[in-house]
Amino acid sequence: MRDSEASPPTSSKFSTGVVLRRTRSFYYVDLGQAEPRLCRIRGNLFQDNASEARVAVGDVVVVEPDAAEDAGWIRELQPRHSRLARRSREGLPEQTLVANAEQLLIVAALKRPEFRHGVVDRLIVAGLDGGLTPVLVLNKADLGETQETATIQKLYSDLGYTVLLTSATVPSGLNELRACLRQRTSVLAGHSGVGKSSLVKALYPDWEIRVGAVNQKRGKGRHTTTMAQMFRLPKGGYLVDTPGIRELEPLGVTRKTLDQHFVEFAPLQTQCRFASCSHRHEPDCAVQQGVAEGAISAVRYRSYVAFWESLES
Repeated sequence: MRDSEASPPTSSKFSTGVVLRRTRSFYYVDLGQAEPRLCRIRGNLFQDNASEARVAVGDVVVVEPDAAEDAGWIRELQPRHSRLARRSREGLPEQTLVANAEQLLIVAALKRPEFRHGVVDRLIVAGLDGGLTPVLVLNKADLGETQETATIQKLYSDLGYTVLLTSATVPSGLNELRACLRQRTSVLAGHSGVGKSSLVKALYPDWEIRVGAVNQKRGKGRHTTTMAQMFRLPKGGYLVDTPGIRELEPLGVTRKTLDQHFVEFAPLQTQCRFASCSHRHEPDCAVQQGVAEGAISAVRYRSYVAFWESLES
């Protein structure tokens, strides 16, 4: 992807920083100072006139300070090494939610709202597709039933994913979560109401994070974060808090490539009769046979089928 046509500035007056937050027209860039610098984009930065959509939280940018206004101008966008992005739909452009993160912390409540395999599995695929390492955070552990919690934990641990048990109210698991975050750039994501903002508030009580209540009648959370925001961690690294995600169609995933992101399919899918097997209705499908024999989790397989059907042909 060609992000900039300009040559890298060489003057010492330019600084390199990380975009922490953006509004409709302004960007808050961490230049290593006490406060982020408010920046705007030079109108000629991109030839396609889509600069407002192309600079995301987490992007590394070259800034030219404007001493007169105590602000700055973004002159260059550095190449990204990872990207959590959603596909364009219904006339909307593709959207990069976060750039350059190392891991995706998928927060899922065990209760209030109920654990949803489909949301978790979709986010795992999104992380893998964007080059992020998925980590599952089972939150509200104090509300979950012991056997159900153990079953979910074993399912994803056996697939090779790190699973953390946390609770912001007890509290528990916070030290393990802090250790996971330290010296890394991490994204918190999950369905609204699962307690992302509550976890952040418990971890770092001095931050100004609004916590939203769960609708008691419907069991669904209210969105308390309206746009991704990145925070510098006290002991190194960054944490990105994202809006509650109900549906996320990862940018690079198609019906043909979806099975590559379900790691348990890999040992079996080469044994299918057809090389183009969708693992849904074809005869002699080794993946379907694996589900029937218990080698592949039935709930994970249902997530795969639902995801496959939601993708455009």
